[in-house]
Amino acid sequence: MVRIFLIHGYVEDPTIFDKLIPLLPAANFVRINLADEFERWAPRGPVNVRLLAQYLTDYYQITADDVVIGHSMGGWVAIHIKQLAKAKAIQIGSFTDQRRIRLPLHNLLLLKGLLYSGITQSRLLLNYFRKQYPFPESYDLYCTLTDGMKTMSRRYLYQQLQTLFAQVPSLTVSPDLRIHARRDSIVARPSEPFVEVPGDHFSLVFHAEKVAEPIRELLATSGSR
Repeated sequence: MVRIFLIHGYVEDPTIFDKLIPLLPAANFVRINLADEFERWAPRGPVNVRLLAQYLTDYYQITADDVVIGHSMGGWVAIHIKQLAKAKAIQIGSFTDQRRIRLPLHNLLLLKGLLYSGITQSRLLLNYFRKQYPFPESYDLYCTLTDGMKTMSRRYLYQQLQTLFAQVPSLTVSPDLRIHARRDSIVARPSEPFVEVPGDHFSLVFHAEKVAEPIRELLATSGSR
């Protein structure tokens, strides 16, 4: 039975895939919790998405026979696993160009300064982002995720920021499938072809059937059953 790895996004956890999994073909689903992975890996120096992808590839012995589905930051990890292991990569609300991340600040040094000063996890800043969030459908989920940031260690948050923004060698592979909502306010839609789904950045939760459909088609046509 094919292994399908599921990698969540920034400040998320594997439950982000709970609505999607029952709609996919039977498989050996491996839910990656990045908080646990960074704790096990315990990198001593700076990290980036390529190093994280290498760690996951080695630890789980990921090969070309496997499928990796990533949401948001998880899709960025997934495509780098494909770069290393040739596994199929499916991106949901994700990117292959860091400039597609809708955040006015991408400078890691400044982001680290804001994080360790306490501003990133401050009630004032988190309330500001909640007030700016435009989609009622996923508003409660968005608030739950931002609230969860308050309890995350600064070390883990910075490891995620490095995964998102640290510079890495250019990709030479493309995702096998890109799924994106045009109204995504967190990651800009790809400039390459993609399958459009309704909703916003969290379409895999609120429009799981629409997200599952192209994944089922890809797995059926590629023989990953």
